[in-house]
Amino acid sequence: MIRKNNSSNPRFRPTRRAVMRFGGAAAVALAGGAAAAGIAANASEVGLTAVFGPSKEDLEAELAEKIDAYLADSGTEIEASVAIERGEMHLDYNADQTHITASIVKAEILAMMLQYYGSAEAITVDHRELLELMITQSDNDATTELYNFLGGTEALHAAHERYGLQNTTNDEDGRWGVTHTIAADQLIIAELDLFEGTFAADQVGLARELMGSVVEEQNWGISAAAKEGESIWLKNGWDTESQLGGLWVVNSIGVLGGDGDDPISLTVLTSNAQDDVEGIPVVEDIAKIAREVIDQL
Repeated sequence: MIRKNNSSNPRFRPTRRAVMRFGGAAAVALAGGAAAAGIAANASEVGLTAVFGPSKEDLEAELAEKIDAYLADSGTEIEASVAIERGEMHLDYNADQTHITASIVKAEILAMMLQYYGSAEAITVDHRELLELMITQSDNDATTELYNFLGGTEALHAAHERYGLQNTTNDEDGRWGVTHTIAADQLIIAELDLFEGTFAADQVGLARELMGSVVEEQNWGISAAAKEGESIWLKNGWDTESQLGGLWVVNSIGVLGGDGDDPISLTVLTSNAQDDVEGIPVVEDIAKIAREVIDQL
C-alpha cells in the first residue's frame, strides 16, 4: 500500500508485546511473588489502553458493533464495508464483501492516466480536460473516452494487478462502472493517487487538485467525517444496478486532512439502497462512525 512519506514527522510506537514484556517483568520485581505478578500483569494490560491507546482488535470490534447497530436501526437493507487508515493503524469492517464500484473506478482510471503520461505536465490539453470532467463532475462520456484510449477492459484488468488490487475484478462485458471490488482495494487506489510513492509530486498534486474540486452537489460521502478546516480529496460513485435487482450502490473513497501531519484514508462502500437519497446519508453516517472510532488513537 502506498503511504505518504512521514520521515519529517517520525512517531515512536512501541508494540503491545514489548510493553507487556516490560510491564510484566517490572510487576514481578515489585511484587516479589508469582501471585502478585499475575495481578500486576492484569493491571498492566488494563493500563495499556490508557497509555498507548486501544488495540487494532479492540477498535475493529467497536467499529463492527457500532456499524452493525446503526444498520440494524436504519430501516434499510443496505450492506456496507469500510476500510480506514490512520498512521500505522488499518481497520476493516465487512472486509470480504464485494461491491460494484460505479464511478469510484474513475479514481483508478485517473491513476492509469497519470502512469501513462509519466508526469502531469506531459498530459495533453484534451486529456487534462477529460480528466477534470471525469473526476470533478463524474462525467461518464469523458470516462469512456479515456478508458478506451487506455485500452479498455484489458488495460483496466492489468491495472488491478499492477496496483495490487487482489479482490477487484472487471465486468465480464467490459463495462467500467460494473467493476467489482472490496473496500481495502479502494483504499489502495485513494492512497496511490493522493500520496507520493508510485507517482511523483506533480502527479499527486494534480490528483489532489481534481479530487479536491468535486462539484458541490457531488461533494458528499466521506466529507461528512472531516473536521473543520481539513482538506477533503474524494471520489464518489452511485448508480442503480441490474445485478442488485435495480437497487443502488453508493460509495465514497478518499483522504481527509491529507495535507497535514495526520491524514485519514477512508473508503465506504454500500449496496442495496433503494436509491441515492437513501444511500448517501447512510454512507455519511458510517463515515462519521469510522472517524469516531479511529480518532481514539
